[in-house]
Amino acid sequence: MRVHAKFTRNNNQEELYFVDPIKVLDESISLNDALIEAEAAQKSGQYAVVMVDYESYDKSRESFKIGIFDAPVSRERFMKDKKIGSFNLGPMKFTESREKSIENIEKVRDYIRDGHTYQANYTTRMHGDFTGDAHSLFEALVSNNNGGYTIFIEYEEKAVVSCSPELFFEINQERTVETRPMKGTAPRYDDADKDKESYAFLRNSKKDQAENVMIVDLLRNDISRISKPNTVKTPKLFTIEKYKTVFQMTSTVVGELKDELGLNEIFNALFPCGSITGAPKIKTMEIIEELETTERGIYCGAIGILYNDNTSVFNVPIRTLSIKDGQYTYAAGGGITYNSNSESEYEELLQKTKFLEQADVTLIETMRIDHGYVPRLDLHSARLSKSARHFNYGRVNLTHEVNDYVNNEMLLSGVYRLRATFDRNGLKLVHDTVPPLKSTNAKVLGPIEGADDFLRHKTSIRYQYFGLADDTPLILYYNNNHMITEFNIGNVVVYQNGTYYTPKSVEILNGVMRESLLQDGRLKFKDYSVDELKSLYQEDEIEVFLINSLREKIPVSLFF
Repeated sequence: MRVHAKFTRNNNQEELYFVDPIKVLDESISLNDALIEAEAAQKSGQYAVVMVDYESYDKSRESFKIGIFDAPVSRERFMKDKKIGSFNLGPMKFTESREKSIENIEKVRDYIRDGHTYQANYTTRMHGDFTGDAHSLFEALVSNNNGGYTIFIEYEEKAVVSCSPELFFEINQERTVETRPMKGTAPRYDDADKDKESYAFLRNSKKDQAENVMIVDLLRNDISRISKPNTVKTPKLFTIEKYKTVFQMTSTVVGELKDELGLNEIFNALFPCGSITGAPKIKTMEIIEELETTERGIYCGAIGILYNDNTSVFNVPIRTLSIKDGQYTYAAGGGITYNSNSESEYEELLQKTKFLEQADVTLIETMRIDHGYVPRLDLHSARLSKSARHFNYGRVNLTHEVNDYVNNEMLLSGVYRLRATFDRNGLKLVHDTVPPLKSTNAKVLGPIEGADDFLRHKTSIRYQYFGLADDTPLILYYNNNHMITEFNIGNVVVYQNGTYYTPKSVEILNGVMRESLLQDGRLKFKDYSVDELKSLYQEDEIEVFLINSLREKIPVSLFF
């Protein structure tokens, strides 16, 4: 079992890696006994990663894995013998037709009208072909997604990629339990005015508030069963959280846990989370079982971490994929009330599938506008076209679009940064002033590793450029052979004995400034090992520069 988690705990997001569990607990024992054993390991100073399928509420259908680990490991240990690779998500196929989904939504409304439920969370599944590296998919999605409870789990031949923004429950050291149900959704828009309108609509939506408060009441009831009398509170109602493709409405419920309760009793009282069932819980789960033709699996189940300081955090696995045997499974849905419009609910369901578009690569070109002139525009255009062909994104005429943009925006005086992005939705251009570099000090780090696609093409996938922080904004990388490659924001140039050199390595992004200087003959190829560069630099026999098309040439100080 391999685990890479970015979980928010005590309002701080932590990144943890786990490999080689001491023990893996599964259905050979009951979930109740497994949780007791996992909590005992936690109390002895170990960690546990818990993964429970939704159907485990039925003891005859329990499906779970719990890995017990001594301690987190480094990223290097996690990635040992694993090469970062590319990936491809094939077209999505729905298990239910649009007509069938709308029919089922109407059936939910019938059940509500007849008094069987107040609200039901109806969901459906999607499938598609998957090739490549599942962990790279996780990192690509996380880099474009601000979910606070994201986790990658690989076990045997299966991978789970969960980019959930929803907290199921958190237990802190004071034994306070907190849950934050997510109910109420509105789409995001590129147009700023439409985006504000969508935010305001959700913020003031009586329908969404009604849905949200129903689930809050349900969870208050669940929490009260495991909390001391008069300690259950709702400190936040109808908070709007912003994500890349949607706005989400959340509320917060807290309680002080009874002293004698174990994790198994807490989990049994809360699982599954009311936000993904509806109210009343038991009857609504029966309706879900009737209408949903495929099992939810890990979707809407629970994934959590038991920390060695006796705290615990569990997510609700929404925005979650399961990958096995070259196939991915995804799911989406929403809360249905009597006032729901079936067509609108289905459109909301589709909106939630747009999350997977964040796995798509966005191509990037960063250019310099200098008093109306864009230097090296032909090279930028050629590089973008080459990348567009590689990723099958179609044709793009960057030169024409940039010239029109500069003239239309009247950028004929001053120096600006122009950023072009290109994906399946087309080309976008935006400009701003050139931001100052926070520092020209560069730390030498490595080895850099990544899929060739993401090293040789300038894209939105940036996870391979590790080590960045506010106090170290510049990194000079080396590869597995300890040969210098590139900076995180440009190419490296070494001035030695009157000649400018740059590494010949193919494991780099060929920057436009670099290509221009190579074509002009002002730059030559020469490779440097880390030790050689360090020796020459410390003996003052060389100068080192960062080059890119925006800043052109910047002298840099190195720290080894």
